[in-house]
This record gives sequence, C-alpha cells and structure tokens, in this order.
Amino acid sequence: MTYRIILISVLLYPLSIISQEAERLNTLEIEFKKSSDPLHQLNILEELWKITVYDDAKNAINYAEEAIEIAEREKLDTKLARAYERLGIAYSNISKYDKSNIAYLKAIELHKKANKPRFVSGLLMNQAINFKDNSKYDSALHYMEKSKKYMDLEASCCIDDSLLLINYNSIKAQIYVEQGKYLLSLDNAIEATRLSKMINDSIQYADNLAIVGDNNRALNNNKEAISYLKESLTIYKSLEDTYYECQTTRSIGELYADLVPIEKDSAEFYLKTAINLANKIDIPLLQMQALNEYGEYLVKVENYNNAKRIFYKSSKITSRLNDNYSLSRIKLAQGNIELNDGNYDLALRHTYKALKLKKDIGLLAGQLASHEQLYEIYKTMGNFKSALNQHILYKELSDSLYNQEKSIRFDELQVQFDTQKKETEIALQNEEIKTLNAQAENDKLTKTLYGIGMFSFIAIAGLFYFGFRQRLKKNKVEREKQEEIYKQEIAFKKKELASQTLHLVQKNTFIQELKENLEKIKKSPELFKVEFRRLVMLLKKESAEDKDWEVFKSYFSEVHNNFDNKIKAIAKDITEKEIRLASFLRMNLSTKEIASMLNVLPDSVLKSKYRLKKKLALNKEDDLTQFLNTL
Repeated sequence: MTYRIILISVLLYPLSIISQEAERLNTLEIEFKKSSDPLHQLNILEELWKITVYDDAKNAINYAEEAIEIAEREKLDTKLARAYERLGIAYSNISKYDKSNIAYLKAIELHKKANKPRFVSGLLMNQAINFKDNSKYDSALHYMEKSKKYMDLEASCCIDDSLLLINYNSIKAQIYVEQGKYLLSLDNAIEATRLSKMINDSIQYADNLAIVGDNNRALNNNKEAISYLKESLTIYKSLEDTYYECQTTRSIGELYADLVPIEKDSAEFYLKTAINLANKIDIPLLQMQALNEYGEYLVKVENYNNAKRIFYKSSKITSRLNDNYSLSRIKLAQGNIELNDGNYDLALRHTYKALKLKKDIGLLAGQLASHEQLYEIYKTMGNFKSALNQHILYKELSDSLYNQEKSIRFDELQVQFDTQKKETEIALQNEEIKTLNAQAENDKLTKTLYGIGMFSFIAIAGLFYFGFRQRLKKNKVEREKQEEIYKQEIAFKKKELASQTLHLVQKNTFIQELKENLEKIKKSPELFKVEFRRLVMLLKKESAEDKDWEVFKSYFSEVHNNFDNKIKAIAKDITEKEIRLASFLRMNLSTKEIASMLNVLPDSVLKSKYRLKKKLALNKEDDLTQFLNTL
C-alpha cells in the first residue's frame, strides 16, 4: 500500500484527491496567462500542480519549475521553498529520487534560513522516504534521526508537534517492514496509531492502522491484517477518501487471494470493487494497479482467458501513462499465461519483452524473474540447452544482484562511519583546545599568585586537581567515541551476515533446480554426451555448502558472541543441524526462508523447531525465537 508523502499531509495541504478534468485545467491555464500578479500566478500554479501530480508527472514538474522561476525573480523565499517542495514530490512520484532529493535540499536551506525547524523536519522525512523506496534503508534511518533532531528543536521553541511525531513513527515502521524487521515496525506503527487516536486525527489513524495491517501481512498473520485493513477502510469510507479506499480495498483483496486455501469469493469481490472505485474517480494509475492485481489473481486461480482480457485493458492504460515498470510486469504475466496455454512462441515473445523493459529501467530483481520464466518455457518445450543457458544467466545475475546490494550497504556504512569519525575527531580537538586553554589560564594564575605563600600553594593544588579532572573528561570522550566506532564495526558485520544469509538462500535454490535439470538431461543420450561433463563441473563448483556454512558461522559468531558455545552449554547433545536451525531463528528468518536454505519443506522446519524447543527444555508457552534472542 502507498502512504501519503509527509509534506502533503502535514506541512502543506490536506490530502484531497482531485480528478483530472480537462475543463478545470484549461480554465486555470487561461486565468494564469491573463494574470499579471506574481502571487496570484503562484497560487494558480500550485492548484495546477495539485491536479496533475498523481497522473501527469511531466506537467506537474513543469508547473513546479515555472513557480520556482517566478518566486526567484520576485525574491519570494517562502513561495520559492514551497515550489522546490512540490518539485521534489513530483520527481519522487516517478521514482527520480536523486532529482527529488536535490529539490528537497534547496527547500531545506531556505527553511533553515527562515528558522522553520518544523518544515526542515518534514522534508528530511521525505528524503528518508526516497531512500527507503530506493532500498537504501541505512540512509533512510539516518535521515529519520536527523529529522527527529529538528522535530525536538521545534518542540523546544514552540509546542509539541504530534503530527510530526506520528509521521516519524509511521515512516520508521515502513522502513523496518521493508528491512524485514516486522516486530520493530509494529512497535512504531502501534505508537503512531495511539498518537493519532489521542489527537483524534482520523486520517492519520486510518493510515497507521493500514501500516499495522501490512506488518501483520509480512508476519503471515493474514487474517489479523485483514481485520486492521477493514477498520482502516471503514474510516476512509466515512471520510469519502476514495483514493485510499481504493488502495485499501485492493490490499484486502490481495490478502484474501494469499490465504490458503484462497477465499475466492472475497478476493474477487474486493479486487473488482477496487477496479470500480478507480474508475469512479477516473485516476489511471489506480485503474492500472487494480487491473494488474486482479489479473494476477486470475492467473493464480488459472482463469487464463479472463486474465488475458484484464491485462489487455491494463496494457492500454500503461502505454498511455508511459509506465515501463508496469508494462514489464504485464508482459511477464502474459508470458506466464501463454506458457500455461501451450503457446510457447508467444510466451517467449512476451517474456523477452519483459526482460528488455526490466533491463532498460535497471531492475535486476525483475530480470531474475524473467530469466526464471524463460528457463521454465524452454524446459517445458524440451529445449534443455536453452533452458540451461537461461539458468546460467539467472545464476550470474543473482550473484551480481547479491554483490551490488552488498556494495550499496558497504558504501552507506562507510559514509556513516567516515562522518562519525570526523565528528569524533572534531569533538576531541575541541576538548583538547578547552584543556589547553584551561592549562594556560592555570599557568597565568600560578605566576600571579606565586609570591603569596601558603595561599598560593593551596591554589596551585586546586588547579592541578582541575587539570586532572579535565584529562579524565577528555579520556572519557575518547573512550565513548571509540565505543561508537566499535558499534559501527559490529553493525557492518551484521550487514555482512545478512548478505551471507541471502547468498545461502540463492545458492541452495540454484543447486536444487540444477540437480533436477541434470536428471532430465540424463534421459537424452545425445544431449547427455555434450552437456553432462560441464554440468557436473558446474555443480561441483557451486556445491560447497559446508564451506558457505563455515563462512556464515564465522560472521555469526563475531556478531552474536559465540552463540554456538552458549547453546551447547544448555543442551550438550545438540546436533550441528540443530545449531544451524537455531542460528537462522536468531537471525529472525521466516519458516519459508529457513526451508529454502535447508532444502526441506516448511513442515519439516516446524517439526525441527518443536524438537529443538524440547531439547532446550522450554515450556509449551515459551517463545523459541525470543529465548534464542537472549543468548
């Protein structure tokens, strides 16, 4: 579910969904051309931007840039800051995060100059949202903490701003849920919900109920998620907030489609209702999203004929919006439909088109899905050589994605480490200057009082004591800064551990599929002669599972203080396999992720967890993961 940009809902305007009516746009543009008053022109451009920001990004950007030009010419700093804010939002809506952040930075400087910490805090949150949406979660959290400092400054000079605090918790909840830290996310979302209810802010309350629902969905508590989203939906209906009513309705439909078994009637009702709501307010973006979700549901229930019809409608809207991301998603789904219908040539055409689009917009994860589907098509056709080539491309791209994510995280940590290191050095230099100044004052005082006998002796003793205290203080600062650097090193090791975990998941999936392919190739003597030796060498190269486990153990042991020795002290008869399971649980991995890493079914993981719990002498009501987190 997409949440409100903080700048719109808190700082600038109440969120109201304005349908894109050509007559209204034409009237405002004519009025703008006739007006010679700069302030009136800026107000008109703001209204034009509001109408187009969700559906016509190009014009929304043009209106914001025109407002910037007028405000700069007239030297209207407040209006200039507002125009840069709108430009940042427009770029963010089309995922141009770098340009969005540049615009936000210019607005921030203007608000700092005007001494408006509340606005600075909100814009820093918007930058955090950009980093979150770009999967740079460490940077997102860094900007959230910067935002909190300005929020505290606002509270100290004015009043406690509950709306900013609500959004602070809401955005942190969104960042944590995308990092997979669902319990932390729940804590922030529940706090935001409590605050919004306390100040009787229905919109914020509904938004944060939706976040709590999404957290429960991530934790596979789908029924609880439906309950929260339905409560949120009731509020949106009462407020006639059709935009978010449509989004929430679609989310509920997706949840019903994810239940096992699928609740078809409920899923179909909510997904069709979402389409009707999107048509009612005539917002193409919502229409396309609702159609895509309904189409994917139809594929899931194998209603391929209707799915074709739905994706045909969606693709027409997508072409009009020039949204290559959504078009790539549609093409991939159409390839899947044609594969199931046995139309292999058409399936290949759609899937290769999806692959090209995903390459053009730089979606590595999307390219992985395309190669995986091409592998399935070629395998079904009996073209095992092409299937193998697709699998090799999939593996190479998977490794590239792993290394890129690792590099991005390392760069983010390095920037933060260098920044804090510089701050530490500056703090130490300041302390040293203070100490030297104090010593200089002491020397001067000592010379002045030298001839006063006993009184001079007492004064000098006092000054030495003061210098000693200053040195202690300096040592304390140095120690605290070193401890902070140590914490950063531990944080980096945690990121390495997470990366290694991802690598294990991808590796085990690849090995399992490659083994299955090898069995099929063995049935064809001609193909066997050509490919078998190369396949065996590749499989041996990739099958170093024990070595990967040892690497994982070394990272895990550094981060979690000899976890395996601690658990062995509790249960001396514990096996290496059970220690491996306990380590994955300590990493807060889900049952499905653990099953993938161990190459077993999820039910087997549940049974192993039960046996591990007994071996650790835990009671029935004790939480295994919570216990392991204490070690």
